[in-house]
Amino acid sequence: MSSVVDGVFDGLSIGGQGARRAGETFAVWRKVLLGIRSSSNPNEGANLADHSRVVDLKNGVLLVEADHPGWIELLQLRKNFILNGLSMYAKGMGVQTLAFRLAGKRGNVTGDAYSTEEARGLAERRLAREESALAKADLLARPAPSGSRSGGGAGREPSLSPGHSPALAPELEAALSALKRDMGV
Repeated sequence: MSSVVDGVFDGLSIGGQGARRAGETFAVWRKVLLGIRSSSNPNEGANLADHSRVVDLKNGVLLVEADHPGWIELLQLRKNFILNGLSMYAKGMGVQTLAFRLAGKRGNVTGDAYSTEEARGLAERRLAREESALAKADLLARPAPSGSRSGGGAGREPSLSPGHSPALAPELEAALSALKRDMGV
C-alpha cells in the first residue's frame, strides 16, 4: 500500500522532485521564515510562513506564492535573508534566486503563463468590476446640480451602460487613465 501512495505523491512534485523532497523543501522554507524577526513585529516570520508557500523549484529559481501583494513585498524585502537561510539549511536545493506570484494566478517557473489577450481580458473584466464597485459605493463623481457650488450632492446617477464610462472623481480618473495607458487600451 505504501508503494502506491509513494507513487501517487511522486507525481506531485516541485521541479521534478518527489513528495519526500518536496516535503523537505516546504519544511526548510518554513524554518527559514520563522527565523525572521523585526523589532516592530516579532511574529513577522511566522506571518510570512502562514501566508506563503513554495510552488516550484527549477533551474535555481524557487517560485513562492503569497495570498496578498503585501506579503510578496515583505518577502522581497527579506529576500537576501531568505536566500542565505536556504543556502545554510538546504545546500543541496541549489536555490539561486526567488520569484513570487500572487496565489490563484497561473504561471510557474516552467513557462505556463497568460497570453497577452488573456491578460487584457482579465484586466478589462477587473476594471469593469472595480467601476461597478465604485458606483455601488457611491464613489463616482456626480455632476453638481444646477446652481450648486458643491462638487457632491444629489446629482444625476452615473451611467454604467456598456461603452459609456461613468464620471469619476479626478484622482480616480487619473489612476484609471494611467492603468489604461499601461494596458495599451
